[in-house]
Amino acid sequence: MASLWLCGIPVAQAAVAGPSVAMHYGAKPPWNELSAFDWVVLEPGHHGDIAARAQAAPRTRFMAYLSVGEVNRQHPQHDAVPSAWLVGRNKAWNSAVIDQRTPEWPAWFVEHVARPQWEQGYRGFFLDTLDSYQLVAKTPEERAAQEAGLVRVVKALKAAFPQAKVITNRGFEILPQVAQDVDMVAAESLYRGWDQATMRYRAVSDPDRAWLLGKLDEVRTQHRLPVLAIDYVAPAERALARETARRIRTHGFVPWVTTPELDAMGVGSVEVLPRRLLVLHDATIGADAAELTYSGALRFIGTPAYYLGLVPEFINPDERELPPVRAGEVAGIVTLFMVDRPRPAMAAWLRGAIAAGIKVAAFGEPGLSDAAVLRDTYGMLRSQNETAPVAPVVFSKKTPAIGFEITPIPGKLNFTALTAPAGSELLLQARDGRGELMDAVAYTPWGGYALSGHDVVRLTAGEAAYRWVIDPIAFLRRALALPAMPVPDTTTETGRRLLLVHIDGDGFANRSDLVRAPLASEVLLRDVLQRYRVPTAMSVIEGETSPSGLYPKLSAEMEGIARRMFALPHVEIGSHTFSHPFQWGDVEKGSFGKGYALDLPGYRFDAEREIQGSIQYIQSRLAPAGKPVVLLQWSGNTNPSEQTLAVLAKSGVLAINGGETLTTNALNSMTHVAPLGIQKGPYFQVYAPNQNENVYTNLFTGPLYGYERVIETFQLTERPYRLKPVNIYYHTYSASRRASLEALHRVYRWALAQPLHPVYTSDYVRKAMNYDRIVIARSDDGFLVRGAGALRELRAPRSMGVPQVGRSLGLAGFVAGEQEQYLHLSASDAWVSFAPNADPSAHLVDANARVVSMERTPTGTRLQLHSHVPLRMAIRHPTGCAVTLGGRRLTPVSSTDGVHLYASDKDGTETLTIGCP
Repeated sequence: MASLWLCGIPVAQAAVAGPSVAMHYGAKPPWNELSAFDWVVLEPGHHGDIAARAQAAPRTRFMAYLSVGEVNRQHPQHDAVPSAWLVGRNKAWNSAVIDQRTPEWPAWFVEHVARPQWEQGYRGFFLDTLDSYQLVAKTPEERAAQEAGLVRVVKALKAAFPQAKVITNRGFEILPQVAQDVDMVAAESLYRGWDQATMRYRAVSDPDRAWLLGKLDEVRTQHRLPVLAIDYVAPAERALARETARRIRTHGFVPWVTTPELDAMGVGSVEVLPRRLLVLHDATIGADAAELTYSGALRFIGTPAYYLGLVPEFINPDERELPPVRAGEVAGIVTLFMVDRPRPAMAAWLRGAIAAGIKVAAFGEPGLSDAAVLRDTYGMLRSQNETAPVAPVVFSKKTPAIGFEITPIPGKLNFTALTAPAGSELLLQARDGRGELMDAVAYTPWGGYALSGHDVVRLTAGEAAYRWVIDPIAFLRRALALPAMPVPDTTTETGRRLLLVHIDGDGFANRSDLVRAPLASEVLLRDVLQRYRVPTAMSVIEGETSPSGLYPKLSAEMEGIARRMFALPHVEIGSHTFSHPFQWGDVEKGSFGKGYALDLPGYRFDAEREIQGSIQYIQSRLAPAGKPVVLLQWSGNTNPSEQTLAVLAKSGVLAINGGETLTTNALNSMTHVAPLGIQKGPYFQVYAPNQNENVYTNLFTGPLYGYERVIETFQLTERPYRLKPVNIYYHTYSASRRASLEALHRVYRWALAQPLHPVYTSDYVRKAMNYDRIVIARSDDGFLVRGAGALRELRAPRSMGVPQVGRSLGLAGFVAGEQEQYLHLSASDAWVSFAPNADPSAHLVDANARVVSMERTPTGTRLQLHSHVPLRMAIRHPTGCAVTLGGRRLTPVSSTDGVHLYASDKDGTETLTIGCP
């Protein structure tokens, strides 16, 4: 078994040797995805500060493409090269050939070509056009002189940058003289190539491949250098690209299969699995992404997309141009249109995407209007009969996939005579009294669709109440042909569902209805915060508590209470802003006063004052020395603009709130479960996992005990899918009434009786912010994970097999559920392997602690665990193994089928050792 150089450690994989390499010469590289590779070759000149990119991807070395033998006539450096040094022309690429015999050329190349890239942050060079001299050197003597010049260039480069990694593209003739200066040798077109003259992809002939294989074997055996084989395959032929990479790997070479422009995400030693999902919709967004908050696209597609591990990007094609897409770069496309109208540019874009092999899931209206365009795009045929449907309308076919939350009632209102394309699998079909058919829901060769009224149903009980006809998670997984893969999960850590608590400061000055009417904040401190010692984020509104706020006579008392709250070791400090804006969009545009924010005399909205000013107030007057403010908890409608998020980013604190998750037994639908958050320009606003007591108590008008119904929300977001962590989220004023306070106690008691993993709210926010930066890539025998910093839990379907802890790297253990299994990572980079059979290796099944680090030893496993509460954990290990915590041997509380439960009164960071003879 050779090794694959990933994560800086060797991982077994047959017949592959060398660091993984990706090449991307486009102007907008997919930076996240490229971080899955050890070396990444870029075309310099339009990527700015590579050093910053390298810092964000510490496992990746960025290398600059440099042309040694030619300079393109359109390149800025062409005119800088003295004309006397140019001795020929390469017509196919419109380049000038450089005379390598020129004495000044090596030093000029180092200083004018290589050094600017080194200063940009590149730490390696890909040297191309090393055989261009053959276009002008016709005699053995001339070729020898040119080759000697090339040798001088390579040696000068290595002398100037001894730490740089160097890849040569071929250069077989000079390799004996420079092998010690080179780290890898590349060659193009081993199996599949590109003919620049005819502009066509081609298969490499057997004689040409045999010759090249002979040369590459010499590189590997005689010079002991890894080989990079670069082949070219059309973007739409992704299966051929995978097969070509596999064939290259059988020779022990590092593959990179891409397009001749090298501007696509190719297939290499691993294949990055795209997580980007394009969601096309017709909600009016305009320049302010805050309006997306209220769109059906975010409401209906966001939560299923995040559960599937995807990163949704919402686009209104009526407002902005659609981006270029290629297979391997997006996980799929979803459309959700409320209005069917002509969109010719979008139709052409969709046809191109489908032709490239990208799957589409269409909900609602097709969004194309014209019957001919619908036929040409989706292959769907609309009836020529334009008369209204005739009663009765009945379902002529209905499969078990229909009726996930509701079964639609057949009728004339949503009937459109439409036939699915050939090769489709019908899930729901209706027929009217005239015999016209409507194929309402179907999986198709290009993906799948669910027509309006047969995807989600709006209930007559209220405009905001909806139900899914189909299971959107199952439908998207099948329609988009999503690969079985581990995905990041923000609901869980170390196998246990997360518990987080955060409190908005509203009502600090309210009087309680308890004896002697203490302040609600005093009751909250005494009866809740000092009683339930779980990680909690507490916030205050400066405009309420400060001496210059609304209650100056109570300020001293309130500030004293806040100081005692913030001094508690399990409480982290948050700000609930300065003036508590109720309507962020309005106050940002100048509206202020009653109904828009706290009516603070003379104050007008200022984002810096709301965020940084309130943080400074808390830090200077309320926080214990050395304990920082870590969180901003959005107020009011929790919908700040991109500009306000930019101010937040400068402050350095995290933020949470928004989302409107409110599914209960009365509103039991995934449509009432908000997504992870919302992207606004370059900023991601993290939503609160659950809603606060305000919405369960009808704006605290009653029933005041209504917050106990959040337990229903916790249960409904656990099954059939775990969509959210348990989030106890409320206001200070909940401690002002006996009924609401008792509801709080019931919620806490329920949560603390569950096997949860308590974390700080800021921990959860960091996980949510980490979600889209995690990269998953696959090879023949496992999955590479990179970028799992704060977020260390993956979820994978049980159909993938059993995680092999002993054969994986950075995997501390796993716990299996009914359909899904949760994988616990011990590092930001990992390699996870699956197999049909169980792995006998001892491992962590679940715990209420984070795995900080892990070390495998010949006799067992050593784990650093960090918990915020007394440690509880389950470990699978054979009988006879010794489990110690902090050097003290533990005795199982109970044992069942090889899984042993352990408990400790310790919290904080402890060393766990599982020693097996």
